[in-house]
Amino acid sequence: MQNARELTNVGASTNEKQGCFDPTNVDPGPHPPHTRTSQEILKELGVDPTSGLSNERAAQLLAENGLNRLKPPKKASKLKLLLRQVTNAMNVILVAAVLTSFGTRDWIAAGVIAALIILNVSVGFTQEWKAEKVLAALESVGSPVATVIRYDRNAAKKKEKTVEGKAKNIPSQDVVVGDIILIKIGDVVPADARVIDGHLSNLECDEALLTGESLPVAKTSEPLQDADCPVGDRTNMVYSGSQVTKGRARCVVTTTGMKTELGKIAEALDKKQATKAEGWQLMVYRLKISLGLANTTPLQITLNKLAYWLLIVAILLALIVVSSTGFRKIPPSIATYAVAAAVSLLPESLTSVTNLTLAVACRQMAARNALIRRMDAIETLGGVHNICSDKTGTITLGRMVLKKAWIPVKAAFVPHGARSDYDTVKGQMYVVESGSEYVRFYYSSFRSLMHEFDSPFYPRGVIRAAASPDILSPEEERDEEESDDVTADDIIRIESLEPGFQEMVHAAALNNMASVHKGKEGAGWEAVGDPTEIALQVFAHKAGRGKPHLTASRRRPHHAGPGDSLVRIVSRASANIQARQLETPLNRVHTAQSDGPPAIDIDGHYEMLVEHPFDSTIKRMSTVWQFNSEYTQGEQDDYDLVVYIKGAVERILERCTHVGIGDNKIPLTEEGKEHIIQRMDSIAAEGLRVLCLAGKHIPHSMKATIKSIPRDELESDCCFLGLAGIYDPPRPESHDAVMEALRAGIVVRMLTGDHSATATSIARSVGILNDTHGPNAVMTGKQFDNLTEGEIDAIPELPVVLSRCSPETKTRMVDALHRRGQKTVMTGDGVNDSPALKRADVGVAMGLNGSDVAKGASDIVLADDNFSTIVRAIRKGRSIFQNFTKALVYLLSGNVAEIVVIMVGLAIRRDGIAIYPVAPVAALWINTICAGPPAFALGVEPTARDVMDMSPKQYQSIFTLSWYMDTIGYGILIGAQALANFVIVQYGTGNGVADISVRCNDHLMGRIPECEVVFRARGTAFATLQLLLMTHAITCKNLTRSIFHMNLLDNTLLLWSAGCLALTTFPILYVPAINDRVFQLSGLTWQWGLVVGQLVLYLIVAELYKLSKRAYARRRKSAAEKAQEAKNSRKFHVAYTIDV
Repeated sequence: MQNARELTNVGASTNEKQGCFDPTNVDPGPHPPHTRTSQEILKELGVDPTSGLSNERAAQLLAENGLNRLKPPKKASKLKLLLRQVTNAMNVILVAAVLTSFGTRDWIAAGVIAALIILNVSVGFTQEWKAEKVLAALESVGSPVATVIRYDRNAAKKKEKTVEGKAKNIPSQDVVVGDIILIKIGDVVPADARVIDGHLSNLECDEALLTGESLPVAKTSEPLQDADCPVGDRTNMVYSGSQVTKGRARCVVTTTGMKTELGKIAEALDKKQATKAEGWQLMVYRLKISLGLANTTPLQITLNKLAYWLLIVAILLALIVVSSTGFRKIPPSIATYAVAAAVSLLPESLTSVTNLTLAVACRQMAARNALIRRMDAIETLGGVHNICSDKTGTITLGRMVLKKAWIPVKAAFVPHGARSDYDTVKGQMYVVESGSEYVRFYYSSFRSLMHEFDSPFYPRGVIRAAASPDILSPEEERDEEESDDVTADDIIRIESLEPGFQEMVHAAALNNMASVHKGKEGAGWEAVGDPTEIALQVFAHKAGRGKPHLTASRRRPHHAGPGDSLVRIVSRASANIQARQLETPLNRVHTAQSDGPPAIDIDGHYEMLVEHPFDSTIKRMSTVWQFNSEYTQGEQDDYDLVVYIKGAVERILERCTHVGIGDNKIPLTEEGKEHIIQRMDSIAAEGLRVLCLAGKHIPHSMKATIKSIPRDELESDCCFLGLAGIYDPPRPESHDAVMEALRAGIVVRMLTGDHSATATSIARSVGILNDTHGPNAVMTGKQFDNLTEGEIDAIPELPVVLSRCSPETKTRMVDALHRRGQKTVMTGDGVNDSPALKRADVGVAMGLNGSDVAKGASDIVLADDNFSTIVRAIRKGRSIFQNFTKALVYLLSGNVAEIVVIMVGLAIRRDGIAIYPVAPVAALWINTICAGPPAFALGVEPTARDVMDMSPKQYQSIFTLSWYMDTIGYGILIGAQALANFVIVQYGTGNGVADISVRCNDHLMGRIPECEVVFRARGTAFATLQLLLMTHAITCKNLTRSIFHMNLLDNTLLLWSAGCLALTTFPILYVPAINDRVFQLSGLTWQWGLVVGQLVLYLIVAELYKLSKRAYARRRKSAAEKAQEAKNSRKFHVAYTIDV
């Protein structure tokens, strides 16, 4: 062997010197790595599995081929971001307005508009730059550290013997092709690699991120025949980004970086989809892109369309103003008037308000574990009709727990020293309550401890003996689990376990490689190992017999006899908890009353002699244990060895000949096996994964030869101990979140790779599925994929549960929903979920367990992978939609009011020249400075209580009939009131036209005698318009509720902005030079009475208008309820029949 190894090292050294192999990747050609032996690949790469690459060669390859990482996203260019803001449709229009103002020598108007452009661009650029930096921070390398075998070439030259490579930890981005990597449980594979023959030990990898498979894949080292087999079937390969869940192996790296399977998918997703348009259609498409009407976000398209429509109307208004002169001898003042009319229609602060509102929403949602990658996705969220969610880790905890155990005994409680008879017909069912449920229910007053106890790994919880082994209804089971009778007789106590149950607990604890431990301070409880074994180990801890306690050697004075092996104790932390003077007595539950695992005293410890790891071909695992007594030292031969096995029910039963391991064990007949299979089916029907545990005693005299006994022989003639039902429990908050979504008219759909029974059980427990659903509510992915598009569209209601579905199934579901005109949220964590995430209206990736590629394809990343976070994000999206509606009503109704004043003011003229009621600078002041802050304050309004009580239909478009009525109605009202006050002062108290001079339009002229009345009328109109708009901002806080029933203090920003801007009216009116030379108005005296009167009139009209809207809404609701009652005999989806 030494000679062969030396020859291999010589070959490796020669190859490295000559550089005779392609270092970028193993040539796939017609013979990809999975079809070749590992020795062939090692020979091609010139590397030995025991020494690996030399440090020098690895550094050379890294320099030649680059880092082992996915192609990082292109860094945002500050110049591009700046140009994107400048070329925004609204800003382009404002630039045109500036140029026009310069052309008419209206320097003040040009300066104000230019300042507004700078503000819009600055705010937009700042927010986009911050967003880009957040996205860059989301980039990660997946596997931060890799363990490789390398050697020092210089040391190898000094020695004639072979130099063994040393294992070293390096950043995964430094891994190169040809590296020998060592992977073990818990590691993330750093690159695509081929498993080396002879260096594989029970390796299993979770490849869900890449293939979508929900279960770990057992790895082999033999070559495969099919060169084109799917990635998930290449069992002799490990892939970048997958996680090792069991075993260990030594592998040779075949591809790195973007050439890995992970990189190929990332590269495909990075390519932009090309348009199929040709000819004129292509030109139109490119024109739309240049105008911002295509290939951008939906919100931006909507705002750009609005800007262009307003631009068209503004140009028409300017032409109307100019036409008032007959297009002859147009004075500069009229040109300025025309610009003022055009600019008054444009909501100049809309861009800044939009960017700031979305930025604030992004920060608020980030604080609630939703990281927004695309800001307009918030607005889209409000109108979704469906949530297509994963199950594992999103709706559920993503952690396996043991929920039920079934033992073939007649009774759960027996006198001390007695044993129950065995019975495979009925048996005894035990229900296990998780620690987090226990603490949440009984000790909820200790909020500071909840973060520590609220974990599926918390080794504490009540175990109850079910009165009947029959399956309970969901309601009965929930009542059973939530029972607050802490002294109930069905509680199992750790000091008096029935022997048959105790033997099963020992099997669960000892035949188990998982461990449970307390995490770092504040981190709660953690576990390491296979998820199934973790569930069994936590269960054993709850029963007071965790593996650490059973296997720990202890020395203490004790004079009891051998028969007193188990004595009653109070766990070491019980006294601590009792010292806190809890109201609930703890003497009834000695299963788990401690901050650490409770334990029962035993007079010795167990020592493992043999381990046969789980083998996927035979689907079982076994261990052999010796009990070492602390009180009969030197007489260990008195204790038999015990063999424990666990695995698939059918595979374990075929190895069993008896029921029970005690002296009263009974033979296991075929009829008995049928009874056990029936019990397994009943547990599995609840959505639980069922395991079988068995064991047997063998004479201690066989200890010397135990390791030489064939596994098949060791695992034969066993005794059946019981069944364990394990599942991934729903998150406690998932049920309420689903109910809230259904109340909002949103259909929640579960798309999972899990089995149908499990998916159905979880869906029912959280409320996704109930008895009102039709026969197509639950389908498998295969059934759904076999349907044509026409057949899918013919289904009255699409399925709400899709089990065993692939990523392609998710994409088809998105397309099916889009054909029905519905928007959807799609969640995903795997690389191959990325197409569905991109296709969905809002793609949501998992932040904890999601791949980097999925995050890059998503719009939102969940920092906690929690379904309820999605519902909270939708709630916020609806709030943003409502707030945008309010802000737009406020902004555009103000624009309409100004247009009414300016355009009707054309009728006020002298010698053919119109005299504007409000100066252009005053109009710009109101339209920019006074409009922006209140609009932003409306954009960040707190979420309304009824935001989730309306259907998605009401969140599809801002521009509804009600919106037009509000915008135009309020605008005409406010404009008419301001114009009325101008007319009253000019014509009612003055001499009308006689007090008008054409010089009154000239700016920077100051106050002249012939314009005294005009200036005072303008002051009155200006004060009326500005104060009415500030009052209008508060009115827009709720477009239907009376201002006297609003909680005005929940948005102090609105009160401060409206109040402070209202106060600016006084310096504008009374400060010299500012009032007459800039704003072309003068202060008021008795005219304040007119202003106050108009404010009172506005409030009266606004309240009457809102009253009529509420009455109309009540009539519509009553009609809808009557229509619903008429359809009660028909079955509808719960989302549309639930009582709101």
